[in-house]
Amino acid sequence: MTAAEVPSPWAEEDLTRLHRVAVRALMRHVSPAPGAEGARGGAGRPVRGVVQPPERPDTTRVVLWDGRDLDSSLAYDLPLVGPDDGNVPWSVIAGVLRQLAAAGPDPAAAATSMDGLGIPVVDARPATWRFLDEPAYDLTDALHAAVTMIGYYGDEDPDPELLLGGFLLVAPATVRLYVDRTAGPAARIGLDIALRDEEGGVREGFTGTMAALPSLVRSELGWNASGAVDPYCAEVYDFTHW
Repeated sequence: MTAAEVPSPWAEEDLTRLHRVAVRALMRHVSPAPGAEGARGGAGRPVRGVVQPPERPDTTRVVLWDGRDLDSSLAYDLPLVGPDDGNVPWSVIAGVLRQLAAAGPDPAAAATSMDGLGIPVVDARPATWRFLDEPAYDLTDALHAAVTMIGYYGDEDPDPELLLGGFLLVAPATVRLYVDRTAGPAARIGLDIALRDEEGGVREGFTGTMAALPSLVRSELGWNASGAVDPYCAEVYDFTHW
């Protein structure tokens, strides 16, 4: 029995929770093409829909199309659980989807089934296992992850310390997050965050920075002043070393 055939040990409600995270992450690809940066010279294929197939609750089914003709649609079944029984991060799902969208339909991986609406479905588990072995993120993944570190009103946190007021890529691998503080000075500040790690690899996650940022803004701003002048904020602080 291969890893792709092993039944998921996760409870269905937990799988649905993972799926909801993927749905929210993939919403950014509905209008812009997932094939960021014009991969392979193409425009990519935008997302038509993201659903959870009832017969495969451990799967997120992503439907891509050409943006014009619904008959061009092709669905990919992406696993929510990996071969080690751990969850597949949404960043991996987005990365696999970008590769599939940029490459276009692969004759060697033709649709293996059809859903109830007549949309051809491709099993994307092999592509996911390959991506887990050799991740291939790009800067748009890092930019998205960095920007979503900070919430906004309507987000899950009922009492956030920091609110997102905007963002701007200020260097090829640096994003400036414009931040408002819910307590303390009212002036908007800019926080520079590195999108690549010390080895030059793309940072697809910012969990540590996310956890530390409120404390850093409260007590460490003075040690991280940038000196950069920006018309969109009062002061800029350099956190690219985090």
